[in-house]
Amino acid sequence: MTNVVYALGYRTWADGVKVGYAFSPERIAVRLRDDRTLAQVVLVDPVRSHLKRLVPERPAAPRFSVDPTRRHLQPRRWQRGEPTERAEAVKVQRRLDARLRGLVDSRDTVLVTSHPVLAAVAERAAWRDVAFYAWDDYRGVPGSAGLVQWAYDQITAREVNVVAVTPAIVEIVGARRSTVVPNGIVAADFEPPGTVPEWYDALPGPVAFYAGSLQRRIDVAALLQLADDLPPEWRLVLVGPLQEPECFAALAERSNVLIRPAEPRRQVLAMMAAATVCLVPHLPETEGMSPLKVYEYLGAGAPVVATDLGPMRGLSSHCRLVAPGQRLAPEVLAAAGQPRATRSEVLAFRNEHDWDHRYLAWRAAVVGA
Repeated sequence: MTNVVYALGYRTWADGVKVGYAFSPERIAVRLRDDRTLAQVVLVDPVRSHLKRLVPERPAAPRFSVDPTRRHLQPRRWQRGEPTERAEAVKVQRRLDARLRGLVDSRDTVLVTSHPVLAAVAERAAWRDVAFYAWDDYRGVPGSAGLVQWAYDQITAREVNVVAVTPAIVEIVGARRSTVVPNGIVAADFEPPGTVPEWYDALPGPVAFYAGSLQRRIDVAALLQLADDLPPEWRLVLVGPLQEPECFAALAERSNVLIRPAEPRRQVLAMMAAATVCLVPHLPETEGMSPLKVYEYLGAGAPVVATDLGPMRGLSSHCRLVAPGQRLAPEVLAAAGQPRATRSEVLAFRNEHDWDHRYLAWRAAVVGA
């Protein structure tokens, strides 16, 4: 039986719990924990400062497992922040690699990591294999573009196994060993349906809806045009953490635009299902992403209008694509006028893209069938 050490990158187990296990790192961690064909599983948080312990999380995240063969490691150092200078970053990740090899019989263990520097410097010969799980293009981590590009070059040169969410990320990394496993959903998350917040239920007229982090990846110019083009009875609603407020200042001034902070996950899924049309207005440089929201929108049964990027294509006839730079309103109004997905179409979509299937493909790519 194989062991797996799964080292997260940039997001801890607690971070995943906070958002309702919504993203692929925690989805995979849960399935690794429950996979009884694996002898041992060690989940490893990114290296954090000892000083974080002085302000513990409230409420504390649930334990990863009580099973002694399923461990959770939270490595620490004294310095704060993610190292962005190469020498320091390499030192931190090499030390972590050595520590991880001491926890298991590394010759029977696959090291999987979403941290590009750990994937770049891990002692490949000491592990059964090393895999880099790229669920995003990490060159976008603040201050880390040069470091991450160096790590990508090392991953390619050392023929590290790359499992990525899109072909674009495989090309960006330059991997020679690679598998694409797109994002997915959990069908059970949609049943029974949640309830929308009172403020949402009180909105008059049709709603064009966006859920997710409000940051530079969003085509704000396209949303400004949409706000101007929509009929007066429509509302454009954006729900999520406002990470870069300066980008959305002009949009917030529009009278038919409502920007709201993040809501509990079940309520967000309910808002998706209740929306007239859901939006994925991403900029072309996000080609490497496999947006979770488009799967959730379609899993909720909503019609979708998205920027025409590779990861959006071929998902559903209920997902309309708009070329970058083109106006969204014609497709939004057309989507609103078409019949919504039937119950059987929605259930078929959920089943096809459920993480139960995605995990089998991911596991085969990482440790074999």
